[in-house]
Amino acid sequence: MDRYALEPMKGLWTPEAQYEAWLRVELAALAALEELGHVPQGVTAEVRARAKLDRRRIEELERETGHDLVAFLWALEESVGPSGRWVHYGLTSSDVKDTALALTLVQALGLVLEKAERLSAALARLAHRYRGTPLLGRTHGQWAEPTTFGLKALGWWDELGRVRERLARARDGIAVGKLSGAVGTHAHFPPEAEERALAALGLRPATVATQVISRDRHAEVLFALASAASLVEKVALEVRHLSRSEVGEVGEGRPAGSSAMPHKRNPILAERLCGLARVVRSALGPALEDNALWHERDMSHSSVERILLPQAFTLVDYMLDRVRALVEGLVVDEGRMAARIGEALGLPFSEGLLLALVRAGLPRREAHALVARLSEEARAKGRPLDQLAAQDPTVKAKLSPEELRAAFDLARALARVGVAFDRARKAGYTPPGEPHA
Repeated sequence: MDRYALEPMKGLWTPEAQYEAWLRVELAALAALEELGHVPQGVTAEVRARAKLDRRRIEELERETGHDLVAFLWALEESVGPSGRWVHYGLTSSDVKDTALALTLVQALGLVLEKAERLSAALARLAHRYRGTPLLGRTHGQWAEPTTFGLKALGWWDELGRVRERLARARDGIAVGKLSGAVGTHAHFPPEAEERALAALGLRPATVATQVISRDRHAEVLFALASAASLVEKVALEVRHLSRSEVGEVGEGRPAGSSAMPHKRNPILAERLCGLARVVRSALGPALEDNALWHERDMSHSSVERILLPQAFTLVDYMLDRVRALVEGLVVDEGRMAARIGEALGLPFSEGLLLALVRAGLPRREAHALVARLSEEARAKGRPLDQLAAQDPTVKAKLSPEELRAAFDLARALARVGVAFDRARKAGYTPPGEPHA
């Protein structure tokens, strides 16, 4: 994982960061109890001043107790002295762990959202720069109608907007804690103290909790991360296809070579991003299964989350960072894109010819069969479809030379590309150089 771990995301998942989060929760809970008169005055200040987090000592005690939070509490009490007995008063382990985890997840989602925003700006610049750059659209891997590279990039920008919304919703949904005791009944920790403590931490109380916060919230976080990974893969997969030797319309800014074949320009970054997306998405199944626990709680979710949450956040943080570099360094060969349209024998304009014949009065079924036959002939003979159409008796009888040329007019085929850009403006797309709405 270190290969893909970037700071500051990496630092959120260390044992030291976990202990710091646990201490924040314990201090907030203690301060709330003190404010309400449930523990002696001055205890919180003393604990805060004297608390020391010794990772080695905590791990030594964990080997003795077999319980990580108990070890944390014992080590903390050793450093604090007699006042340490008030730490964790009325709480259960999951009160501290789940609330601390919420703090970490909120922070981690903030980092991911920052990188998503930077990627959004990079995609907006790419879309604007190549808004009018024609290239062949492809469906089923076959030539379709012409589109523009800018419109393709705008589609990525649009989807990223929905990913950002999911990430923001997940951050809001996970910004809850619980300090309600062993089965969520506030038997030994008053709800007023819970509300005060969580407010001090920037969280809100879970509406209903058992010993744990319901794991549907955590599954939503992982779904939002998986959707981000899938968007990254969509961009990377398109770069891989368009950089194939027989296409050659784009390329990575720093393609890798081969130890055996010096001519190679391999899109290894795009390939790496596609592979990592598979790992991130694989977290969804276990995350959803974590929601069904025995009664008020079991521990089957805990081991899963220790692996999945750091892994998914680390990878998505890396992927958003690197796909932005991929987008910003992308080599776009506009001449090659134009040449590919020219090499397509006019076939991407077959619908224009079909519709022109329909407008001229030919039944659609008959028109479709005619254009399909001419298209097959174009492939077989390597001759442009418009030339074959100009020589066909039925086409000559139905269409004037001007109408036939219009059916194969690239500018006409792309005349309404701007509609998507206008709609995107209403969704927040701002071309470079223009002030944000």
